[in-house]
Amino acid sequence: MRSFIAFGAVFVSFVLGAPTLQAATCTAKDFAAAVDQSGANLRALTLAAQPKLQERMRRYKAAKNLDDADFENLALDAIQDAKLDALDQKSSALLLTVDSLGRVPDGAEPDCAKLDQVKSAAAELNTVIKAKSDYMLQRLDEKIAEAEKTATAAKSDAVAAAPKKNPESAARAAPAPPKPTAPAPAAASKPPPPAPAAPEWAASTKPDDTYVSPDVAMKEPEPSVALPPPEQDGYTVEEIRDASRGFFGTITTNLGTVIEHSFKQLGRPTAYVLGIEGGGAFLAGLRFGEGTLYMRSEKGTKKVYWHGPSLGTDFGASGSRTIFLIYQMYSPNLLYRNFTGIDGSAYFVGGVGVTLLKGGPVIMAPIRSGVGMRLGANVGYLRFTERPTWNPF
Repeated sequence: MRSFIAFGAVFVSFVLGAPTLQAATCTAKDFAAAVDQSGANLRALTLAAQPKLQERMRRYKAAKNLDDADFENLALDAIQDAKLDALDQKSSALLLTVDSLGRVPDGAEPDCAKLDQVKSAAAELNTVIKAKSDYMLQRLDEKIAEAEKTATAAKSDAVAAAPKKNPESAARAAPAPPKPTAPAPAAASKPPPPAPAAPEWAASTKPDDTYVSPDVAMKEPEPSVALPPPEQDGYTVEEIRDASRGFFGTITTNLGTVIEHSFKQLGRPTAYVLGIEGGGAFLAGLRFGEGTLYMRSEKGTKKVYWHGPSLGTDFGASGSRTIFLIYQMYSPNLLYRNFTGIDGSAYFVGGVGVTLLKGGPVIMAPIRSGVGMRLGANVGYLRFTERPTWNPF
């Protein structure tokens, strides 16, 4: 009897434990497939929503009588509110979860519990992006209606304020023609006085290097952020200026100011990367970049790749030139990891900005201009790799 009970207990435990054993069996390919499927769903959402959003933005442009140059950004600025900010923050966190948990290190045993977390985060990410898309369309419709109502009211006011003309009263009010009079005797004609000479205008203008545009938003790093001691054996500011001048074509006042700010905060960089990046999605996704790594302690250069979340005003912009100043890195292997943003480290001057990122002992300062700067302001993390990324994350 006891042996029968023991056999039954073993049988029951085997049957009940079978699903657990089955669920715990997974491979790195399962993680890759889950991430790839998440990326495919994200792209499908983006492709479906983008035409609708762009159509609304064109209607907003017509209602507000905006120029072609920047109407997309103006429309996005008009609809941005606390709810969209919260959706962006949640999207960034979910993207980081899918990306970080979805990669199984080479030679490591996959943790199958994390596979369920990847799938759960990917499903929630799609839900959040769909909610963001719907809310953006709603906000654009509201702004279009407001703009059209304002334009109609202004037109009505202009018509009401215009003076009304009555043909009969205008004829009665017209003065009678003057009676002809005898011509006056001709006076001795004399030449008119000479006209005063026109002043000579000297168009001698030059750029004002002290000007800072109204959209400047400068923040010093928070006191709690432990920055490394200034490097003494890295690249000099003159070397970085020369490299930037050759890469960007010229050194603008704002770019020079941001570079000097980074040197003031962190000293000399031990390495730097020059590269080009572009966005890959409208509502959410990643932007990808590739460039060349230069190190003071290493001979030659190395090709590197990076990617990070693209959640802000990214319309698939490409060709944004970027320079990364890298500190406390003496081996290229220290570059291939996640770098997360340091709160309170953003520094923007006009159309150029920098936000410090940290990964282990290494701190980097990506300096972007134009669209790239706007995207950089929303960086939640950045990952460098030796090869181009193999999936959307």
